Formats: sequence, structure tokens, C-alpha cells
Amino acid sequence: MATKLKKASIAIRQNKGRDLSPKWDGHEAMSTDQFMKHFRVSMEWYRLESGGKELKPKVINWMSGNGYTKEQIKAFKDTKDNRCGTTMGAIAANLLRGMPAVRSNFNEGRDTAEWLHKAIKAVIEEGKNDEVESEDTVTEVKITAQPSIQERVKEAAMKMTVEIEDAIESFQTDPEAFDPKAFKLLNLLRGRQVKAAHARIIKELYSRNYNELVEAATTKDEQLKEAYAHLSKANLKKITLFYNEILSACDMLAQEAKINKKPRAQKPTDKSKIVAKMKYLKQDDKLKIVSINPQDIIGAKELWVFNVKTRKLGKYVTTEFSELNVKGTTITGFDEIKSVAKTLRKPEEQLKEFKAAGKVVLRKFLEDIKAVDIKLNGRLNEDTVLLKVQ
Repeated sequence: MATKLKKASIAIRQNKGRDLSPKWDGHEAMSTDQFMKHFRVSMEWYRLESGGKELKPKVINWMSGNGYTKEQIKAFKDTKDNRCGTTMGAIAANLLRGMPAVRSNFNEGRDTAEWLHKAIKAVIEEGKNDEVESEDTVTEVKITAQPSIQERVKEAAMKMTVEIEDAIESFQTDPEAFDPKAFKLLNLLRGRQVKAAHARIIKELYSRNYNELVEAATTKDEQLKEAYAHLSKANLKKITLFYNEILSACDMLAQEAKINKKPRAQKPTDKSKIVAKMKYLKQDDKLKIVSINPQDIIGAKELWVFNVKTRKLGKYVTTEFSELNVKGTTITGFDEIKSVAKTLRKPEEQLKEFKAAGKVVLRKFLEDIKAVDIKLNGRLNEDTVLLKVQ
């Protein structure tokens, strides 16, 4: 298999630039079987060598010589490239190369050109609202602008499909010997350093052919059936499986990228902005107390406050797994049960003791004050001094 694959790859590169598209010279002398075989081979050649985008100009050329107006040609040209399927493009290319539109012993004498007319009409109708750049615009961009990031990614993705294209060529050369399971596509693409962006492009590149292969197995479309009639059911199944493996590998790589993507590091919020709306009393000269910087509250486990108007000394305490924070003018993250305040009877003396107390004394400072516990609600105002955080 490896030898055949290598030979096929060399042949592709040697023939690059030469017009190897099928010719229809001498079709009049062909027998029915010869004509059928030549049609199948030629359709398969265009399908493997080109996509709808590359074959769209063939349809436009055919329209130019078959009675279409400039407006109709422009309407078709302005539709999105993916509306032109490979079957439509291959039919147009074959007609341009001399294939007769009608042959009595082929496709029950149906007119192939008539089928193409209907297909073109459907594309124009469906693509009325498509937005496509004009040739002048595209040319100008190519001349004046550097390739965009998307274009560079697409170019890189195309280079990553060399082995896949060689494998498809090997199937065309010898479908009987082709084994879709012999190609470890996931490992192959990983070895090519295919990222999620590349995987999406590669999947899109082969999805159209895969969908056509799936349709070919059950379709009632005579042209499509004829295009694949040269393949046995087993071989059609093999190449369909191979395309399916391509799409599955691309999906896998895209999913892996999502799982392995590092979460974006959150930029620390400016503390000054968090406390910008906070209301508090900066100092009280009578009691000789001064507020701490309100930014120190953020992340603290404990906050002591004193309201000079109500004479209430309060302590905000966090829960085991939280920390204090500020939202507007309100303290958040505190334990609503443990966070309490008590009224001071002699604030000047008691606050003096508070300032002199260490951590151990502060643990029971509120408990030793003979007054009723009052639940704190987190709201601060202009009468509240921020005494201490821990």
C-alpha cells in the first residue's frame, strides 16, 4: 500500500500544470459499454481533481455558449461558490470537452444539457441574496493587501492534507486494494500539528464529497447514480468510510482543543474602583478614631466598625470558605449569624481599650460588653468608621 501510495503521489506531482481532463474525441465510434465507462471515469476524474468552486468557471463557460444573457451569467456568477456542486461542474466540463448532450443508448436518451439548465436555474434562484465580491475587488485585494490570518490558516490547512489526497488517489488507482482502516487519520493529522482552526477548514473541504457519497448510495438522481455506477457497493462503502474518518478525526481534534484550552486569566479588578461608592466616616476628632483604607476590606476575614451616631461597635466575620468584599456601599461575604454589633455606654473609654487590644483580647471583646447583640446587615453610611481588619 505504501509503495502504491508513493507512486501515485509522484505521478500527481509530475502531471501538475498539464491539462489531463478527459476528452471525448471519437465518442461516435464508442460502443454503449465504452461510452458508459468513459462517462463514469471522466465524472470521477473531475470529482477527485476539483471541487465545486474550481468547476464553477466551467459552468459559466458553458452558459456563455448556450444562449444565456449577460445578466443571467452574472446572476449565476454572483452566487456563492459552494452552490455549484461537483456533479454540475463535471457535467458542464464534459459537455465543453465534447460529450454529446443526448445519446439514445445512454441514460434512457435524456438530454444532459436540459438537466444542466435546470440545475443552473435552481442555483440562480436559491442564490439571489448571496453576497459575493466582484472580480475587481478581489484582484485589488490580492495586489494591495497582505494575506489575512484566515487565508494563512487556510493555506496551512491545505498543506496538511497531502497524505489524505494521496490516499484518495490510491483509491482511484486501485479501489480493490484500498483499505480505509490502514490510514490512522487522527494520528496523521496530529503529526501534522493540526489545530482546531485547521481541522474546521479540512472538515469543510471534505464534507461536500462525503455528503455526495452518502447520497450516491440511495439517490434516485440518474446523473449521480451514473457518476458512481463504476464502483461496486463494497468500494463505494470503503471510500465513504474513509471520508467519514476524515470528518471524525477533524471533530476529535476540534473537541480536544476545547478541552485543553487554558482558561483566560482574569485581570484583577482595581480595588479602588470596587470601593469608589462606599460611604464611611474618615475620622472622628472627638473620639480620636480614624478609618482604615477601605480597600483593605477586600479579602479580609474580619472587619470592625463603629457608628458614631448610634454608638454601636460591630464586627463582621466571614464564613469558613469566604472572604469579605464590597459591592457599592455594602459589605458582602460575611456570616449573618456571627456578625453582630453592641451599643457602647462609654465609647471614649471603650474605644481606647479597643485600640490597645491585641488579637487574643479582641476575640472576646464584644462578648465582654454587657449589651444586646444586634445583627449587622452589611450597609455602611457616613457615620461609620472603619476601625480594623484582620
